[in-house]
Amino acid sequence: MKIFSEKKHFDLFSQIFLAAIFFLVSGIVFFKYSIDISPLIFALLLVLYAGYFKKVDVSIYPHDLCLLAALAVFVSIFFAITLRLPGYAIPAIGFTILVTLLFDNLEFSFLFSLFFFSLGASIEGGNLTIGTSLFAGALSATLLSFRVRKRFEVIKAGIFSGVVQFLVAFVIEKVKQEQGFVSGLSPDINLLSICLLNGLAASVVLIILPIFEYIFRVVTNPSLLELSDLNHPLLRRLILEAPGTYQHSLVVANLSEAAAESIGANALLARVGSYYHDVGKMIKPNYFVENIIGFKDIHKDLKPSMSKLIIINHVKDGVDLAKKYHVNPRIIDFISEHHGKTLVYYFYQRAKELEPEVQHEEEYRYGGPKPQSKETAIVSIADTVEALSRTLDEPTPSRIEEMVREVVRKRFRDGELDESNLTLKDLEKITQKFTHVLNALFHTRINYPKDDSDQRQKTKD
Repeated sequence: MKIFSEKKHFDLFSQIFLAAIFFLVSGIVFFKYSIDISPLIFALLLVLYAGYFKKVDVSIYPHDLCLLAALAVFVSIFFAITLRLPGYAIPAIGFTILVTLLFDNLEFSFLFSLFFFSLGASIEGGNLTIGTSLFAGALSATLLSFRVRKRFEVIKAGIFSGVVQFLVAFVIEKVKQEQGFVSGLSPDINLLSICLLNGLAASVVLIILPIFEYIFRVVTNPSLLELSDLNHPLLRRLILEAPGTYQHSLVVANLSEAAAESIGANALLARVGSYYHDVGKMIKPNYFVENIIGFKDIHKDLKPSMSKLIIINHVKDGVDLAKKYHVNPRIIDFISEHHGKTLVYYFYQRAKELEPEVQHEEEYRYGGPKPQSKETAIVSIADTVEALSRTLDEPTPSRIEEMVREVVRKRFRDGELDESNLTLKDLEKITQKFTHVLNALFHTRINYPKDDSDQRQKTKD
């Protein structure tokens, strides 16, 4: 514990130190080029918002944000001062799309748009027209690129935002010139081309996106779609080597996606995480009940302690496999967190029966960590709910709801959801959505009458 505390203290100190260097160097650069320091105030707000107010779900550190802000400042100064391009060419649209895709947070992206408003206006000597047009383009890029799933949608968002940037700049310029919209509607072709190129250049984000995903330890929706491809080598192995686990994962994915969407979490992340959460079972597939053929209980001849090791190790095996196939760390979180520190209850009970005088509880718990995000917590609950639903003799709507509520209550009482940011209101919505999906899964069918035409034909013959 002492080592952990010292490491945490060192990390905090290093973050503050690197942030201080960013603000110091930026201040010197701004002073050298006679730029107003107001953008640094917005940069400070960004650091405080993401790093200390905990408004962004993913782990973002101040030095990471300082890196992103420094890159934005450097590129903006390079375009506007070194290349002597108009301030409208500052790539606010591309940077804001990058931030929106990476952090999946509208409020944070809005603050970043304000940062570019201040940066563009300051670089151009307080030109609010340029700052406002950059802000308009960045804001529209934020709204259009939020949770997009296809790469072409990113390109469309960039082009449309370039048009918005041009229209805002054009209208403000005409108003400043006190020209009517009838006599002065001829567009500035040079301004139009700059804004459109600025928007089109946002497609560069698609090229550099994997680099920033690695730096910030996140995964974006376009990358999630690639991971959801069932031809991914790891998923192909799961389908072929542990087909029962794969079918289980599909149901967990349907449950998790619906629940995540109901509370405003990242539904696509929950679905893809569900695909991979049990990949470790393919190492010893026949030791897990969903893959057992012919109802042969392999664990019957094993000691509970041995069975427990096999069951618990599927988490470690899954993490190792995911790293071997270079799966994004955010997906690996689903593998390591989906059991949290829960009890391997079945084998714990068997151990108690064999050795009632021994305390086995801690020995039969998963090693954790507990779910650290809403999405991993949802998958954790869905994993248990799906498994227990298979044990219901008569899966009526009332029994399904009772089972789901009991699972959620137990996870809440055990403290498994304490670090996931889920609220009681979220848990109620998740419960209702799980119940709805499971009722659809276990729907009843009418008994169709037998077709006795063949029998009558045989009688005639």
